[in-house]
Amino acid sequence: MKKILVMSSRAPYPLHSGGAIRTYQVIKLLSRIYTVDLVYITDDLKDETVSEMGRFCREVIPFPVRKMDYYLNVCKGLISNTLPLQVNYFYFDKVQSWVDRNIHKYDGVFCNNIRTAEYVRNKKGITKWLDFVDAISMNYEKAKKQETGLWRWLYKVDFTRCRRYEQMVLNAFTKCMIISEVDRDYILSKYKGEKDITVIGNYVDISEKVNLHKKNNYQLLFVGRMDYEPNVTAVNYFVENVYPLVENEIPEVIFYIVGISPSVAVKKLARVDKVVVTGFVEDVAIYMRESAIFVAPMRSGAGVQNKILQAMSIEGCVITTTIGREGIEVCHDELIVADDPVIMARQIVLLLRDSEKRKIIGKNARRYIENHLSEEVIYSKLRSFILDE
Repeated sequence: MKKILVMSSRAPYPLHSGGAIRTYQVIKLLSRIYTVDLVYITDDLKDETVSEMGRFCREVIPFPVRKMDYYLNVCKGLISNTLPLQVNYFYFDKVQSWVDRNIHKYDGVFCNNIRTAEYVRNKKGITKWLDFVDAISMNYEKAKKQETGLWRWLYKVDFTRCRRYEQMVLNAFTKCMIISEVDRDYILSKYKGEKDITVIGNYVDISEKVNLHKKNNYQLLFVGRMDYEPNVTAVNYFVENVYPLVENEIPEVIFYIVGISPSVAVKKLARVDKVVVTGFVEDVAIYMRESAIFVAPMRSGAGVQNKILQAMSIEGCVITTTIGREGIEVCHDELIVADDPVIMARQIVLLLRDSEKRKIIGKNARRYIENHLSEEVIYSKLRSFILDE
């Protein structure tokens, strides 16, 4: 069996973020095609990562770094080159040296996003696959409109750098894939070459346990990594603009914000009456099954929201924005989309009062996942992408 090297900018396990889920799934599926070795960068070395990824990889090679080193890389990158700050952040000489010494042992190399692309961008004579995952430049274009001060400036700088770099790596890699049509079209809109980008989504585990949509359930839920800017922006927007309107109509409503590493801004939301910030929980699915409505009021971000797909898979009733729905090609009431806060609040109130309507939306949502995003459907697409079938 041929050997492939997978390069990941972060540990792909535990599954605490959408990025980890994406990389973990790709490695698991690639191991059905090739013998896989994994290189990843981490500032928090865990035995469980090596153990879990060893189920799919012949060799797991972590490169431990200090958190401070990431920030030093960004500072150097600001003045010494024009690469994206994201690329500088994850670029280490010791990783490059390892790649230079060992790449000849492999039949191909798979980079999990543009953050690891620089290690092999200029390598010749080897098949190189790149998973953009999403269009980082599109995320930053949205984020720079939301932020102020230093963060606004940083997003503007890296937006320009990422936009340029995405075009460079598209030319440099043999084949590229991405999570949604929206992200693909954004990158290709400025591309003057002939290459295409293959769209391959994440698969979603289909659980037998589903949301039963009980009557008199007034629990709202948001799930995500809570130090990630699009998630922080989303929950702050919701608590400030939507939640008060819902509470005015249904005083019993309660809003749970569930996810690892809540930022200071997110923790402050717990001061609002009946807003609960949990931090890390062992089993997110329990909250999803017990909540009346899963809210994803995204104002920025790119790619497909894994949290939405997970909620849909257990027959959850989801309400999101146009940005949140990007990459999910629904057409039969599988979820509700509302960009205006008043309309979103009105829809939430109506759904909280109508458990049967929630149940119908949930069943439509699960059917969509079964038909489009099962593990075997995604494996077939990835296999065709890798093997040119």
